[in-house]
Amino acid sequence: MRKFVQVTLVSSLFMFLSAALAHEHGAKSPQYTPKFSQLGEGRSVDYNGRPIYHHVSNDDLPSNVALFEEVLPAKSLGAPPHTHENEDEIFVVLDGTVHFLNGKQEVVAKSGTVASLPRMNQHGFWNPYDEPAHLLVFVAPGHFSMFFEAVQNAVMDANGATPEEVGGIIAQEAEKLGVKIDMSQLPASALSLLQPNP
Repeated sequence: MRKFVQVTLVSSLFMFLSAALAHEHGAKSPQYTPKFSQLGEGRSVDYNGRPIYHHVSNDDLPSNVALFEEVLPAKSLGAPPHTHENEDEIFVVLDGTVHFLNGKQEVVAKSGTVASLPRMNQHGFWNPYDEPAHLLVFVAPGHFSMFFEAVQNAVMDANGATPEEVGGIIAQEAEKLGVKIDMSQLPASALSLLQPNP
């Protein structure tokens, strides 16, 4: 319970600071309405076999930050090595253990870990364990959160895409948002998750 409270405090602090540091909007700025949501509920997108729950979109706050959560299944790749040109990300590991790629370093992040990843930093994440992991993710600016729905729609349009085709769709949609994927940087502990089971 203490870890959950700590995570909630970190999350609240980040949102407060983002709003406080956001640029001033003119007289024509939209009205922002407070809202509340529960973890594991709300608008979800099925991204590559796992749910992404959107809690705050880039249009919800003057700071344009987005907040979503995801449950990363056991023995699965969350994101391949990639670099954002335009976005900063903060990951909070709520439950489970996640491996992060930070540049060329592999970091084991247990429950309670906060990973702050600035733009132009190559990173990725995966769950090599037998239990799922639960993550909160902040993105600023938050327009990147549309990526998951774009991938979902493109995969549905492809109707029965193979895993290789899905990978191509992910790379294509990422490139549209200025995100470069480099599969050659995938560490062995993540690469093994992509191998077919015997």
